[in-house]
Amino acid sequence: MARSFAATCGPEGLHHHLADLRSAVPSASGGVVFVSGQLAQRASGVAELVRSAWRGVPACVVPAAGVLSERGEIEGDTGASGVLWAGGQVTPFAVPEGARDPGRRLREALVHLIGQRSATAILFARPGSFAPEALESLGAAVPGACLFGAGTASGPAIGVTAQGELLEGATTGLAITGFAPPIVDASPAARLLSGFHPVEEASGGVVLRAGGRSALELLSAATAALGEQASAQPLVLAALEGPPGGPQQRAAEPGTAGHVGHVGDVGYVGNVRYVLRPIRGVDPSRRGILIGDEARPGVRLAFAVRDAAAGRAGVDAIARQVSQSALGSAPRFALYLTCAGRGQRLYGAPDVEARILRQRFADLPIAGMHSSFEIAPGAPGQVRLALYTGVLALFRAPS
Repeated sequence: MARSFAATCGPEGLHHHLADLRSAVPSASGGVVFVSGQLAQRASGVAELVRSAWRGVPACVVPAAGVLSERGEIEGDTGASGVLWAGGQVTPFAVPEGARDPGRRLREALVHLIGQRSATAILFARPGSFAPEALESLGAAVPGACLFGAGTASGPAIGVTAQGELLEGATTGLAITGFAPPIVDASPAARLLSGFHPVEEASGGVVLRAGGRSALELLSAATAALGEQASAQPLVLAALEGPPGGPQQRAAEPGTAGHVGHVGDVGYVGNVRYVLRPIRGVDPSRRGILIGDEARPGVRLAFAVRDAAAGRAGVDAIARQVSQSALGSAPRFALYLTCAGRGQRLYGAPDVEARILRQRFADLPIAGMHSSFEIAPGAPGQVRLALYTGVLALFRAPS
């Protein structure tokens, strides 16, 4: 059993919605509450409300740029959404602010809570709390876990334990055991402008050569056709495929279906084969492009442009693929984490992605957020920081 809600409200209205959910799910075992606007600025007060209304239920309160449910999306306003469910054992955790080597501390926390078991870990990280490369070792540390999550807005997430303790940290999350890991898929709202080329030379985060050409030459060739087509200045991004040493994989065009695989008992759908990164600058003297330390020799580089049509097609594709992958089981609820750079900013209209999810899953309880970045599954055993991406996680029970 699970129930969700979403509302434009203040603290008093939020407490009412939380109480209603608790009455509807009397045997609740865990929950997540996303808050935006003034509620996001007062996340500690929201955590107190959750502790009171959901007494004895472990949960996580997440500050967001916007919130959503199967009913629609709330952007640019104070609001909240959430889901409360029954099933599994839920344990909140947090990596303290200012911890030395936060990536290692996160890895140690997950190993302690999950180990080799089949489990789920949902991560909510404050922007800048760890380097993107820190995620590369998480999958190997907890090989039976399904890992996904998002970046918060305006402050850290707060965990609420079953005993009523509040946990606040640079990265806060929920570890879920004894419950089937969700089927997770993700898709970037981007259209590829070029093929992928192996990075051959890089220095200090600057890609100098890829595919036998200078990086600046590759960028110029990829964007040459945009000038006359774009009605506004397009947002051009770098697309990086696969970490060094990882399995070689084909990059899927946004909106195309991937393949289903397994890591232990974890279901995943391989739609995202690359992650997007901003182009931070150019180095004309060396004909290079500043992307960041992830753009190392061995990584494959392409260029992409943020694109509304690709965003819609991608959400529709992952919703369809996740739904098909869940055949033979009973869907319980879903979480949907989507970049704050999507929504009305991208589509020019409200509720675009929420409507796609509702068309596919009808009245299935869904809660989610507009995030500062996303933590998305890649190949088996891999998890990566993503931008302009939507991450869909469907929790289900065997039928």
